[in-house]
Amino acid sequence: MRWLSTLLAASFLAIFTLPVHAEKIRVVSRDIEPFSFQQDGRRVGYAMELWDQIAREAGLEYEVQTVGTAQEMIDALQNKSADAGVGALSVTSKREETIDFSQPFYESGLQVLVAGGGGSFTDTLFQLAGNLFNWKLIGMFALLVLAMLIISHLVWMYEHKVNEDMWPKSYAHGMWESFWWTISTLLVGGADNKGPVGVAGRLIAIVWMLLSIVLVSLLTASFTTTMTINTLKGDINGPGDLPGRNVATIKGSTSEGWLNARGAKVQSFANVAECIQALQAKKVQAVVYDAPMLQYNVNKLQDDKLQLVGTMFDRQNYAFALQQDSPYRERINRALLALSERGVGLELRKKWFGDEN
Repeated sequence: MRWLSTLLAASFLAIFTLPVHAEKIRVVSRDIEPFSFQQDGRRVGYAMELWDQIAREAGLEYEVQTVGTAQEMIDALQNKSADAGVGALSVTSKREETIDFSQPFYESGLQVLVAGGGGSFTDTLFQLAGNLFNWKLIGMFALLVLAMLIISHLVWMYEHKVNEDMWPKSYAHGMWESFWWTISTLLVGGADNKGPVGVAGRLIAIVWMLLSIVLVSLLTASFTTTMTINTLKGDINGPGDLPGRNVATIKGSTSEGWLNARGAKVQSFANVAECIQALQAKKVQAVVYDAPMLQYNVNKLQDDKLQLVGTMFDRQNYAFALQQDSPYRERINRALLALSERGVGLELRKKWFGDEN
């Protein structure tokens, strides 16, 4: 009987000491550099490599299936064909209604990308002409001409009575001479051998000389500012310039909803590369999407025409997406926090975004 007891004890011990295999879960992702994409036959990127370390930390095995858009990732979690979504999914209140999220692992926001500068000589000429003939500068010139006409009329009105040689009595001829003196005073401070001699005329001349200094300064500043901004960056310099413009973004993204809510003419594409191609082909006037993805692609293309303008706006956080009431949420959060405390996130940021991140 003793041998039977020993055999039973050994059997139970063998059963309970069998190796426990890690739990396998289904992960859905999409191609979105530099967070998740296919390279040399394997899936890499900031989010995917962070997830891989989280899975090992939490004792989870996983298999990856890919879809085309962020909305397809959310749909897969809603219909329970996937357990986790890995990529660059923004945490929003609307998404939180149907799925869960882990702790955030990356803070981001939207930014505007335009294609400005560096065109052909013809394009540059057309751009300069467009910058010159804008309503702000036209209005300034119109105001200046009106002031010159008023001053010219006043000078002629007083001077032709006492100085008929320089200001003829004929209104048309006299106004021409008076306007010549006015514009000469504006540009070079006076006209050779010509100037008011009456008291009233000289008082008006003093006022015009002082006013000329102010008007020239204002006109120069306005002209320089408009030319600098518009020539270097075009007429879209931030999110406030987007309503009514043709803007590219990613289909199903939070930026698509943001643009639609603000009256932009949205063209949706599958990925950032297609958005930038549309911008380079002048099919759209700007691209709006998550700042890190835009910066990554701009650096990758090395195209001097592409410029990020304005500051980052509509700030948001990226997190791993999970099924509603997911049993894996706490394990993933604990693993994410543990890796963060060990500096894993910072190492991945340096790898994919550089030291400034």
